[in-house]
Amino acid sequence: MRYFKVSAKCGHVGRHCYIIKDFYIVANDGKEAAFKVRHLPRVKHDRKDAILSVEAIAKDEYLEGKALQAKDMYFRVHSSTEQRQCGAVDYDLVLPETEATKHQKCKNPIYYHKLARMIRKDIQRRLTGEF
Repeated sequence: MRYFKVSAKCGHVGRHCYIIKDFYIVANDGKEAAFKVRHLPRVKHDRKDAILSVEAIAKDEYLEGKALQAKDMYFRVHSSTEQRQCGAVDYDLVLPETEATKHQKCKNPIYYHKLARMIRKDIQRRLTGEF
């Protein structure tokens, strides 16, 4: 088992915003460490780019990091309301998401024309009994 420091985008700091936090993980390789962090609470699960970096570290650095993480109020609170009340987040470190999270619909009229034609043909086949 090896020790890793994984930087990830974390949420609960505002709509379409994130904060970068470091997680200290024990894993066999970097890919497993990234997978473990990806499924931890507070990490942005819906973002493909949630894991920013993975680096191997020594055991003493791992222990120091775990101690710092245990002292961090961001990880000790249980809700965003508690987080605001106790001031767990420095809002100067909060960053906006750079790209839209939802997919844009295709506005190409040719696409919609072909789709409508396919739907009409399918309905005609069903009504005439041809499958």
